[in-house]
Amino acid sequence: MDPRFRHQFEKFVGVEKPSTLVVSEFQTPEFVATRVQWAWSAGGHPTRFDRAEGYMVCMQRLDLPVQAYWADECAMSLPAMRRGQFLLLDLGVQHSSLVPSDVDCISVFTSRSALQRFQAEHDLPATGELRAPLAATHEDLVLRHLCEALLPAIEQPQSANELWVDHVSLALLARLTALHGTDARAMAQLRGGLAPWQERRAKEMMMSSIDGRIGLESLAAECRLSRSHFARAFKISTGMSPLRWLSAQRIERAKHMLRETDLPLDQIANSCGFADASHLTRTFQQAKGMTPGAWRRLCRF
Repeated sequence: MDPRFRHQFEKFVGVEKPSTLVVSEFQTPEFVATRVQWAWSAGGHPTRFDRAEGYMVCMQRLDLPVQAYWADECAMSLPAMRRGQFLLLDLGVQHSSLVPSDVDCISVFTSRSALQRFQAEHDLPATGELRAPLAATHEDLVLRHLCEALLPAIEQPQSANELWVDHVSLALLARLTALHGTDARAMAQLRGGLAPWQERRAKEMMMSSIDGRIGLESLAAECRLSRSHFARAFKISTGMSPLRWLSAQRIERAKHMLRETDLPLDQIANSCGFADASHLTRTFQQAKGMTPGAWRRLCRF
């Protein structure tokens, strides 16, 4: 490493805190998601990720210029990055850089053990490894949208829908495995759907927690399946994911209450598992092509 920068990198792990630093974090059993923002200042800001057993996706929300970069203190250049591009860092290597610009980044860390668990559930060799070449930038619209979808949970983790978070967790691991997995075989297909008792019990559990505060872990355990096998079997049996099925049930309950009661939208939203009346309105309009109020008036015409 260039001696001019060594003293800066020895002072911290992660990011040396500029006065404008804002960090928000959200954690699940599969990953830790963080949004990091700061404004540029003269000389730039040094960053460093200490070694860990896992991988870090760094999704950029702003354009970044070329920057000085070190991997295990070996100097190299990190190419300029456009908004929506990402780095995939193997944290078995120590990564350091000097960032000469404003930063707005969504970082997602997943451990090797989480990857091994996911790979085993999909009948893939449980190596816990991804292909992560040094100083390489990547671009994938699906992964970008998944990272952006995490922002509400990062900013307000206490309001996160557990079933939705599980859905995004599995989607992230599946996408990383598809793009950067070390095994070229297609992921194994589930051999069949749920048994009738499994489907009935899973639906009962979801309806008893219609606000979504029940995760795939609990549903799968009740059905004596792994999470991934349960999710795929449920979709085979019902034609939709657990998250989509639960969303449809919320809409059906809201329709019943709109038709049969005079309750205001905020009470209906609360009874049907929506965050608030505006959440109900957005979801209802997407599903039915009209607002709840318009649908209620049409039913009573």
